[in-house]
Amino acid sequence: MNDLTNPKQYENPLLNNVITNNAKINDEHLSPGIRNLRKWLGKPFRVVITDGRVLVGFFNCTDKDSNIVLSMCAEYLEEGQDARILGNVMIPGKHIVSVSVDMPADKVYASKPMS
Repeated sequence: MNDLTNPKQYENPLLNNVITNNAKINDEHLSPGIRNLRKWLGKPFRVVITDGRVLVGFFNCTDKDSNIVLSMCAEYLEEGQDARILGNVMIPGKHIVSVSVDMPADKVYASKPMS
């Protein structure tokens, strides 16, 4: 089913009106990690950083240093408080405590992670 004709409604209303150019490519020649990263492009990410802030936005890219770039990012200082809108942000990998992607659990991995 096309994402544009049946969009998922997210709990955060800021995320409901975004269209991404996420390619639906699952190239057999790519490593499992790269296939997973490609699958996560344009998906909502929740990133907790070392000072306790929570950043929620759409995943744009990462690099070899584990830095993450999010678009349309909102910052939450405490649970239940209003968000501060940041826009595009680059989060240094050294400050990332955890990352979660807003997708059904059975669809998170394009390829099974290595044990």
